[in-house]
Amino acid sequence: MTDKKKITLIYVGVAVISLMILGMSFFLTTLKKEKRDNSPPATDVGKENVDELAVLGGDIELERQDGSKARISDLHDKVWLAVQYYESCPMCAARNTNFLLEVYKQFRSEDDFVVVCLSVDPEADTKEKLLDVRDRLKADKKNWWFLKGEQKMLWDYMTDVMFFTGIRERFEEVEIAAKGRWAHDMGIHLYRGDTLVHKWHEGLPPEQLAAEVREALGKLGNPAPEEPKP
Repeated sequence: MTDKKKITLIYVGVAVISLMILGMSFFLTTLKKEKRDNSPPATDVGKENVDELAVLGGDIELERQDGSKARISDLHDKVWLAVQYYESCPMCAARNTNFLLEVYKQFRSEDDFVVVCLSVDPEADTKEKLLDVRDRLKADKKNWWFLKGEQKMLWDYMTDVMFFTGIRERFEEVEIAAKGRWAHDMGIHLYRGDTLVHKWHEGLPPEQLAAEVREALGKLGNPAPEEPKP
């Protein structure tokens, strides 16, 4: 074999190996992206309680279920629970009815306590729908807020400022029927003023959340109702 042929074979071999490496790199990158894009929303976030996780770094003006305007900064003297929500989500309905409502009933008379549901589908969540949900929950408008705003602006605020995980649209009809159109963070955030003090997955026992709300109200400087006796 001539030297020229040897050199040619070496270059061809190097080229083939390089293409194999590039192909594998592209495959792994695509696989990671698909896994990230298709991953379920965070429903198991923050199992461990950590005091004062973050401080809200911005403000936003939104619309309440009755059409009145509200800003997140209006809650800076409150203890408040924040969740992502949309009216047609069956999982949100179950969480609000079976979980948040149970905790809300213990503190509904507290002027410094608010439940905040932030709409991930503001165009579909009309004023009439949100008022109907509030009425079915028998919640008081002064301390159970359904808030909505321009979709991208609110999505960005929830992920960038409030540390909710990203939202994605579902396309499989069976999955939509079971879980709703939008896959979103089902976690619950507890704020004391502008400070995020706890972030939990959806399975947190109501009695544990109620205890944390009670403690946060105490730190706010106002006595909270005593824990109900069994």
